[in-house]
Amino acid sequence: MPDSKTALRLLDVQIDNCTREEALKRAGEFLNQPRLHHIVTPEPEFLLEASAHPKFLNILNQADLSLPDGMGLHVAALASGQRLRQRIPGADFVDDLMELAAKRRARVFLFGGLAGAAHGAAVTLIRRHPKLDIVGAESGYRGPWQKLRDRQVLERIHRARPDILFVALGAPKQELWIDRHRQALHQVRIAMGVGRTLDYLAGLVKRPPKILRRTGLEWMDTYLRAGSYYQGNFRRQRVRNATWHFVVEVLKQRVKKK
Repeated sequence: MPDSKTALRLLDVQIDNCTREEALKRAGEFLNQPRLHHIVTPEPEFLLEASAHPKFLNILNQADLSLPDGMGLHVAALASGQRLRQRIPGADFVDDLMELAAKRRARVFLFGGLAGAAHGAAVTLIRRHPKLDIVGAESGYRGPWQKLRDRQVLERIHRARPDILFVALGAPKQELWIDRHRQALHQVRIAMGVGRTLDYLAGLVKRPPKILRRTGLEWMDTYLRAGSYYQGNFRRQRVRNATWHFVVEVLKQRVKKK
């Protein structure tokens, strides 16, 4: 759970105001502790969804580590009179965690993404971190929940005994999935929802150019290329929600509290 003394609070969601280095140090500590630690990566869409979804809001606020992902959080923090120390994109933190896992000989399981994404991501990650021990990869689970599939995947995870589990089902489904199956994931030390990261790593979805990622303008690439995606208009609306709508909601909340 975010430390209330150092956490940002945006739309009733607490977010750890830490650096990438500090976050990785905490993840290393999680690997030493015999219980599941849930890492979440709130971005503007998460917070808007949580404002209308009490269960999701509670999961975000009960997470063991909440990383500030998305330039919108930086802008919203300033608009609400707070200051974000560093933005930590979830996709970048995944690579940090895999470097740590390779050094610590931690076992990793990849779950979700488009068909073939988990296996393709495993190939990419092992190429980057040759000592990485990926003990399982299950792709193609972006559809509606199915109890049979859940049981099958949970059984494979149980047999693989991973220390780190990445779940790529999209938010809030991935966070709800982790929370729903906490007891069955008792051998896992770190569970993290990673959105499209496995698709990026597998090369199935093109990640925004590095210059846009560094400047926090990934949303611009998504907006401009929305026509090349399935449900392009829906994606453009999501970008509008994650930028203008989100900041407006943060300002409204600040005015209410005055």
